[in-house]
Amino acid sequence: MRKIILFLIFLAILAACAPIEPAPTPQLESEAPASQLVPTASAQKSPYSLDALRSRAYGKGALSVEYTWENQAEFTRYYITYPSDGLTIHGFVNIPVGKGPFPVIVALHGFIPASRYQTRDYSTRYADALARNGYIVLHPNMRNFPPSDSTPRVSDSLGGYTIDVLNLVALVRKEAGQEGIFKNADMDQLGIWGHSIGGGIALRVVSVMPEIKAAVIYAAVSQRYSDQTAGFKIFDYASSQAAFNMHHGDKDETVSPSWTERLNQQLLDAGKEVEFFSYPGQPHTFFGENDALFMKRMIAFYDKFLY
Repeated sequence: MRKIILFLIFLAILAACAPIEPAPTPQLESEAPASQLVPTASAQKSPYSLDALRSRAYGKGALSVEYTWENQAEFTRYYITYPSDGLTIHGFVNIPVGKGPFPVIVALHGFIPASRYQTRDYSTRYADALARNGYIVLHPNMRNFPPSDSTPRVSDSLGGYTIDVLNLVALVRKEAGQEGIFKNADMDQLGIWGHSIGGGIALRVVSVMPEIKAAVIYAAVSQRYSDQTAGFKIFDYASSQAAFNMHHGDKDETVSPSWTERLNQQLLDAGKEVEFFSYPGQPHTFFGENDALFMKRMIAFYDKFLY
């Protein structure tokens, strides 16, 4: 009997020492083990190389406005779906109140596990701030972020996500100036915003789309992927026509601030116009006065290059 009691006490101690699951927070997407990855084509034939992404067509099908999600004084939020490589991608669009024309910004969220992800995630506050200042904001849930469709994991260096963004931009471009929610969309004034994994996707998008004039890059996954590790070209900053506005907290434990420091030098070496702000004491996602300062700076940057 005494042995049983001691055993039960031992189990109770183990349970008390079990780690507490952290609250949902943007983080790095972990790489799947090699045994779980679906092999891509060879380097020369990879559908995720920059050459392949540039050569393919985008915008097949039609974007659907499912319903008006929210009416605010300065903008209206719509729930949308659209097709991308046989998948249905969900998301929202913020349309400012007024006649426009309004510049268009694609806002790309970071990685949150599928079990925790919601369409109106933490990046919604940035999308809303932009809409209040006269920008149409496209905010997709990319593949594998519910309720968007999922697909088997592949070693594509953010290529699948990039395709989802390129399809969205192409579909909006088809509707710009026509009757509907994009009647006042000015696709000649196009920007992009990305945090964490979303920042890495944004860097791939600007490498493919010279039409993008302004890119806000926030604590981006900018150095995980390289031409050497992927076997094909990942980024091409020299061909981009965008100006860059970059932000990183010096206490970020998710994405090293050194990654953005290195990205800053890579962009300068490519002859790009760059602003780089470091935020003392800030983690991966800013808070308080520093978050407000970040929003002020990003809006001033877009106003400079898109209005």
